[in-house]
Amino acid sequence: MTNLRQPVRESKESAFVLLIISSVLWGSTFVSVKIGLAYLNAYNFAFLRLAVAALILLPALGLHGEFRAPALKERVVWLLGLLNGIAFSLQFVGLLYTTAAKTALLVDLNVIVVALLSWKVFQESFGPRKKVGVILGVLGAVLITTNGNLSTLANGELVGDLLVFSAGLIWAFFIVLHKRVLLRRDRNVIEMSAVVMLATAFLLAPMAIFFGGLDLVAVPLVGWEWVAYTALIGTVLPYGLWVLALKSVTATIASVVGMLEIVAAMILSSLLLKESYSMITLLGAVLIFVSILAVAES
Repeated sequence: MTNLRQPVRESKESAFVLLIISSVLWGSTFVSVKIGLAYLNAYNFAFLRLAVAALILLPALGLHGEFRAPALKERVVWLLGLLNGIAFSLQFVGLLYTTAAKTALLVDLNVIVVALLSWKVFQESFGPRKKVGVILGVLGAVLITTNGNLSTLANGELVGDLLVFSAGLIWAFFIVLHKRVLLRRDRNVIEMSAVVMLATAFLLAPMAIFFGGLDLVAVPLVGWEWVAYTALIGTVLPYGLWVLALKSVTATIASVVGMLEIVAAMILSSLLLKESYSMITLLGAVLIFVSILAVAES
């Protein structure tokens, strides 16, 4: 019995490592997008990020014979692309009006919705430790982003806050639906990453054209550098790691571990955007790590 459980345990431990890495990389994109928006229109930036990401993955899949064109005919792929595209648009536009750190908090609060949806859809257990983990994670997220002053959530940034919070809600449905699709045994996880990104980019193109006046020539070199970073380091790599990890852990656990994005966003925003934080920030970070441990133990 012990020998049978060991591979499962190792698989879950590896999944947690992948989730942590992907969360840190994703956390860096809140800051990189905030900086990049000084050089690109929000709609253009969102489209180019996903388009470049898809262009990186698809040729790689084709060379290895892992890409199946019929996958693009599946309705669920386009539904995932639609949810992903809307969420990205809301986040990019919202970042024009609010801070990178606050965006990380409001987006990652989707953990609550994910937990409820997973309980209903997958009949996931929701024991005491998981409940404590979710509560501590959310509390830590609030502390690390607001410095303990909740009134800052409405200080002249309400529109941006609502937009990025809405993005988080939509991503909650995206996470649960993605998990449901991955439960199929014949699903190639890397192929799934590529086709969803392609579908997302395709659906974002009209918004980039009509609202962003898509003009690739007008994008400065520094703008393309931020597009490349967010596409490769902030999308392709973490998304692939996340999809692989989601095979071995529940959607709720993946979402809770994803709150490490907030820690990464706060640290990078302090270094690159010169934002300062108090000891309350450190307390929030500790609570997030404790929440991850609590969920891991459950």
